[in-house]
This record gives sequence, structure tokens and C-alpha cells, in this order.
Amino acid sequence: MPEPHTFFEVTCRTFQSRLLLRPSVELNELILGVVGRALSKYPIKLYCFVVLSNHQHLILSAPDAKTIADFMCYLNGNLAKEAGRLHHWKEKFWSRRYSAIAILDDESLINRVHYLLSHGCKEGLVARPGDWPGVHCIGALAYGHKLIGRWFARTLEYEARSHGQTIKKNQFSFTYEVALTPLPCFASLSRKEQQARWRQLISDVEIETRERLERDGRQVMGREKILSQDPHARPERSKRSPRPFCHAVEQTTIKVFKEAYEIFVAAYRQAQALLTKGDPRSLSMFPDDCYLPPLALRLSQATFSSG
Repeated sequence: MPEPHTFFEVTCRTFQSRLLLRPSVELNELILGVVGRALSKYPIKLYCFVVLSNHQHLILSAPDAKTIADFMCYLNGNLAKEAGRLHHWKEKFWSRRYSAIAILDDESLINRVHYLLSHGCKEGLVARPGDWPGVHCIGALAYGHKLIGRWFARTLEYEARSHGQTIKKNQFSFTYEVALTPLPCFASLSRKEQQARWRQLISDVEIETRERLERDGRQVMGREKILSQDPHARPERSKRSPRPFCHAVEQTTIKVFKEAYEIFVAAYRQAQALLTKGDPRSLSMFPDDCYLPPLALRLSQATFSSG
């Protein structure tokens, strides 16, 4: 993370791109509950997000990289449990660790926001972003709708059952609202002005989608077919593109970011080499905002305890 509260585009895909996040009223409520609960536990600023049937996108910022890691661990872990429980899926849920790509300038931020808003449309699923039947941020951003979800305290529920208690529906559930943070470029605007800006961005996506469908002579899948899909199914093809190192308009910005990352990695490896030799100086040589290896954590805890 170049500096605190750098913007990141976070993406995570389901195992084999299976449709394990296929929308439904119940799953939508569960997803929003998990997101709201996660936001209440970690100092994350969430600007916009969308959950499709086999992947999710978020644009967020945090004080440091560890906060993002902790937030995503909690979010993805609980999404896997709740969606897996709902769809009777007991295997691996996510294909791999989430991808977090730094967004380094305002123009790139707007470009990534536009990309996120186009989900559902660019895949040929719906004609308008608002037609997507799953979890999407546009209702809150463009029209002021509240994103309310339900969180289930499964531990409390389990303990009650283990003591022979009769569990009522939603007895151990709590409602959470997903609070979105305004983009910095919109922060000085009134709420109505912000919503107008978001509606304009959405209108741009709708125009692009309509032109593309007319040019290609295609029809969208539509809401009914989306909701009828088997959540265990996997698409015949799953589009994947190379992961960019970062998002920035100027090549100079990308170059500086890469150079800083290389310095970071070199410092980490030097400290790790000393650590394997048992050199106590290694603990102070690891770069800031990095994940300490297990041995370094044990040594630092031992040093703290002895002190």
C-alpha cells in the first residue's frame, strides 16, 4: 500500500467459476448482512460493490494492507459459509485468494467505478445495471435506497441447540445496514447532486450496453433465466484477463509504483535471510506494512514477554 487509504479494486471468484452466488431473495439478504457485519468490525471505507453469480467486485480503502486482509478474510469466510449452507455446497468455495489492485489516480478511479457498474451488462446478462437481481450498490448510490441485510449469529444458535433449546426463525439474527462512503470527487456535492452524478454514470453504461447489443444482434439472458440457474453449475467459458500491476493513467506513476514495490520486496527478503540465520537485528529490518513470517512473530512475542 503506497500510503494509508489508497483505493483498491478487490476481486474474488468462486471455485471453478461455479454459480454459488446466484441471486435469490434469501442469499441477497445474507450477503448484505455479512458485508454490513464486516464493515462494523473493521475500519474499511467501501465506495461501491457488486456481487455476481460467480464473482464479486469491491472498491474500498483502509488504513493499511492488514486491515484489508482481515476484512476480506472475515467477509469471504462468512460468505462461503452462508452461501454454502444455502446451496448445500460443502467443497472449496473460492478459487483462490482475493485480488487487490491499487488505484493510483482519480481518472483511474472513475474508470474502475464505470467498470464495476457495467457488471451484469457487459456479460450480456441484463440490459441495465438496475436489472441485476443480485446485490448491487446502484440503488443506494443513485436513488438513496438502504442496503439492509441479515446476519446470523451461528455460534449462539449452535450453543442454544446444544442445550436443547427450541430455535425460532431469525431468533439469532441481526440486521445490518451497508453504509457506503462517498467518492472523494463527489464528497463536496449535496446528496441529490451525488445521486445525479451516479445516475449519469449508470446512463452511460446503459447506452453502451444498448449499442453493443444492437451491433452484435444479441439478447440478454434476463432476470428469469438468471434466477433459475443451478448454483452448482459452471459456465462453459469463464473470461479471464491478465491482472494489471496497478491502475493508473500515467506510465510514470506505474513505474514509480513498481520501483517502490521492488524496494519493499528486496528489504523483506534481506530481513528474512537474516531471520533464518537467527540474527536478532532482522526483527527491526522488515519493512513497514508487511506480514511478518511466523518465526519473526514468535521471536517478537518472545522478546516482548521477556521484556
